[in-house]
Amino acid sequence: MKTLNFSIVEINAIDSYLYAGNLYVFFESGRIAYVSFTYLVRLLQDNYPHYKNIFELAFLHNDYTNTASGRLFLGIAGVHSQIIKEWDKARKEVRFTIPFESISRYFHEIGEWKSMPLDVRLYAMRLYIGCEDGLYESIISQDEKAKVTSGKIDRVFDSKVVSVNARYGTVAISADEEGLFSSIIGEQEVHIRVSDRPDVNEPSLRTDWKEVDLLSYDSESKFKYIHNESQRTNKNTPNYNTLRRGGEFKQIVNFAIQIDEMDPLLDELNIKNGNLSYCFNSGSSAFMKLKDGTFFVTDFKQRSGGTYKRIIKESKGCKKIMSSVIIPNGCVLRYYDRIVLYKKDSFLLLYNGPTYGIRSYMNSNQYRSLITINTENSIGIHTTESFEPISTLAENMSQYGRVKYNNIFRLNKNIAKDVSVDEEDLPF
Repeated sequence: MKTLNFSIVEINAIDSYLYAGNLYVFFESGRIAYVSFTYLVRLLQDNYPHYKNIFELAFLHNDYTNTASGRLFLGIAGVHSQIIKEWDKARKEVRFTIPFESISRYFHEIGEWKSMPLDVRLYAMRLYIGCEDGLYESIISQDEKAKVTSGKIDRVFDSKVVSVNARYGTVAISADEEGLFSSIIGEQEVHIRVSDRPDVNEPSLRTDWKEVDLLSYDSESKFKYIHNESQRTNKNTPNYNTLRRGGEFKQIVNFAIQIDEMDPLLDELNIKNGNLSYCFNSGSSAFMKLKDGTFFVTDFKQRSGGTYKRIIKESKGCKKIMSSVIIPNGCVLRYYDRIVLYKKDSFLLLYNGPTYGIRSYMNSNQYRSLITINTENSIGIHTTESFEPISTLAENMSQYGRVKYNNIFRLNKNIAKDVSVDEEDLPF
């Protein structure tokens, strides 16, 4: 297993983010600029013309295998195996780096960060920068050629922000010891307004979405389960869409209507909190690392045969986890001295050495299978797509309604809420 990848080298950046056709880069000098991601892929294609269509599929059309037409095409006898053959050949042959100096003139400035960014997020044509002195927001616009015009970068929240997350029209703000704050995105040209009081008055270091609900982590291995109330939007008018295809058809109308401890999940798994070393989650599953070295993924569901749990084969020598991201049917972990991809029963060393951070884009149609790795002097872009068919094993059948299940975290009966299930990824 090897990823298709390329990188920008000799670049001094502390973070980067793929969004709506562009790669946004946050430079050490304070610059915030973007370059067309399509342009970068074109450079790759020019150097390896034989794989032009493979690169187009790998980096610019991650949504293809999730469409009805794509699945039909791949179902034609011989097509699927031939694509895999070419894909694997490209993985072995492609070695491509882009010196920053050779493309620097194609970067477009959109502003400067005023305080060291601790986290960044682009969502709903807005840029969010979490910093030591607060949260900054810039409302951006984009024309048909993906050219960006940025509004003023204004501070909208005054406490230290260690993590910022956004989905379903809501921005979740992890303010360390101050707690978890939130704000609903309102009018298109108006900045968000954040309450002076936290929604969860306990430390929040990071968050991850579970459909419209949210998990807020107050330590490396402990979370609060945040229930949110949502409503469906017009099915023909997705919310918070860019010029690209896709969007969200729900929005959160009430945040944190109920808050649960993680105890129900631990009870279901017969695990004590003190045995946990690190945990994180996808849209349907919890990933857990125990102090004895065990690493596994489990559903947020109760089933007739007990909660599903699958042990993940782990790379030897990997100890403290610094951060994590989810990919289709897998995850990527950032350790102190390496980046490791875990998928099915395999693992792959993506980078050997310390890094600034990693990102994935599971909520994006275009970049669903991509990850970006930010190091001291490079930005690496990897695609984790492998054209593997979706599993039909018994442990995954609940995704298709063939096994009855109940969510482990339930709302109190006196609270009304949209309880429809719309899972985004499968446990592996």
